[in-house]
Amino acid sequence: MRDDLKEILYMMLDHQFHTASNLAELLNISPKTVRNRIKEINAIGKKYYICIESKSRCGYILEHAGEEEVQKILEEQADMLPDTNQARTDYLLAYLLNHSDYTKIEELSDFLCVSRSTLQVSLKAAEEILAEYDIKIERKPNYGICARGSEFDIRRCIGEHSIKEPFLMGSIKLYKQDEMEILAEMVVELIEKYKIRLSERILDHLIMQIYTAMKRIRHGFYIELPEIEDEKRYQTEWIWAEELVKKLEIWQKINYTESEIRYIVIYLAGNKIAGGMDSDWENFVVRRELDGLILKMLEQIYYDYGIEFRNNFNLRMALNLHMVPFDIRMRYNMKIRNPILGDIKKNYVFAYMLASYGCSNVLEKHYQMPVSDDETGYFAMTFALALEQMETEVPKARILIICAAGRGSSQLIRYKYEREFGKYLDKIYVCGVYELSSFDFSKVDYIFTTVPIHQKVPLPIIEVGQFLESPDIVKVRNILGKKHISFLSNYYKEKHFFTEVEGRTKEAALKNICRRIEVQRKLPDGFYEALLQREQLAQTDFGNLTAMPHPHKVLTEETFVYVAILKEQILWTVNPVQFVLLISVGKCDDPHLPDFYEVTSKFFWQKEMIQRVIEEKSFTVLMQMLYQIYYTL
Repeated sequence: MRDDLKEILYMMLDHQFHTASNLAELLNISPKTVRNRIKEINAIGKKYYICIESKSRCGYILEHAGEEEVQKILEEQADMLPDTNQARTDYLLAYLLNHSDYTKIEELSDFLCVSRSTLQVSLKAAEEILAEYDIKIERKPNYGICARGSEFDIRRCIGEHSIKEPFLMGSIKLYKQDEMEILAEMVVELIEKYKIRLSERILDHLIMQIYTAMKRIRHGFYIELPEIEDEKRYQTEWIWAEELVKKLEIWQKINYTESEIRYIVIYLAGNKIAGGMDSDWENFVVRRELDGLILKMLEQIYYDYGIEFRNNFNLRMALNLHMVPFDIRMRYNMKIRNPILGDIKKNYVFAYMLASYGCSNVLEKHYQMPVSDDETGYFAMTFALALEQMETEVPKARILIICAAGRGSSQLIRYKYEREFGKYLDKIYVCGVYELSSFDFSKVDYIFTTVPIHQKVPLPIIEVGQFLESPDIVKVRNILGKKHISFLSNYYKEKHFFTEVEGRTKEAALKNICRRIEVQRKLPDGFYEALLQREQLAQTDFGNLTAMPHPHKVLTEETFVYVAILKEQILWTVNPVQFVLLISVGKCDDPHLPDFYEVTSKFFWQKEMIQRVIEEKSFTVLMQMLYQIYYTL
């Protein structure tokens, strides 16, 4: 508890009248601050039946309290003053969002016992948070500051930041544990009754929003919302909300308007879990407008990346299901958090790339607002599953095992590989290091060795232990379970690897790359212009000094890839770039294209690998890095 509160309480223990002016002079604070302190003391002391009464022309007097009761208050309220910038920011958010009148900066800094400059730091942080919800802080000379925004935005801000406590002057807390527990029981009971699917995190968020609305209504703040387009689609949500509201009106003795019920419907509809790729589509009605957006996304992905999703029924339906709550969130600017966003970006790089491209080129244009990374991550999960289901059957591999043991031991090793990996293998060869120089490597796909190999061989080499222990088994199975890595050579070719490419701008660099390409092959008319047109649609730089430019439409019969190491870093769109991978997706079907993108996009995330390729300017090093990534996917 603040020192001035303690001093006021101790001064009042004489049970004599004290004027605000007298207390202010003794404590070296303003009379208005004294009155605010007394309001706060009375709010805190309610449960102890402690009250400081005011009598006209006499002042203030402490009723029904002795030193023991005062000490209880002091102990319970110890250390409540926000003493960090974050705590002060939370306080200011809570105060500004729950007070519609102006408050002077001096009163706030005095109340929080900090200097005006210290308070301004916290106020700036609070103002930035409010701006995310289109809430502005108005400043009026001689009056102070106040927050101004729509009731919908104010509730979004309170609920989404879960401002549960803090330190409101003479006011009840924003959050009461017992009330929240009662509300949670009501909500969960109805969720189970109507078999509505919500994640635990979303359920907590929904309860907080309903609680926030309930509290705002209790204090006279009502919301006005227009009708939802085709509200009949949300019959279950309406029935659920109406039943909940009946319970809330009886419990809280407040009245809910139709707009308030609609507010609950919006939050429930905008947060329901969408079905996955294997969902049951029974009774699900596809909305023409949303399906049109999805088809446009899939067409953009096909023309830009050559990945054919347009005829994937399960993907299209899964996206339709996801678009229903997404559409609500976008139209009402509702934020959603994706707790596994970091894992999605790390483990499903290409799927996230596709989702990001579709969101930025189609959905953002339709809704005229950005699609957040959290939302993009949810789309990426659906694309990731579709990409995995596109995987073709992996052909059986032919392998060469190299060991230093005798013939008997070699046969034992062969037997172990047949037993552990028989379903992945077509042929097994075994030889010693001394026999390598005469071995026909065209007969095998991989080399597994128990001893170091110092001579150059034209195949991937995987080192394993002599006795094929558990870690080796996992390692080998992971490699044999994949498509043969030779598919990368269809895209990455040494003669397509350029170094020391000049160009101080993106346009100049692309022009010089095209000139180098035309030494080897004839480019279609307008190829360079198509590259520039694609750059205008969305950025092709990914960070880590990488960019992947490509034409905005299919111009070549076959797919080709060129790598260019620029002579120096240049600003591309938003990031510096020195490693440029130019790709032209061809008209011919290419079953390995998703695998190429998966490996390449993962490579773009490897800062140290990229830096090494740039520094060494070596095609061999590039392929080593790509092989390494492929085997760890």
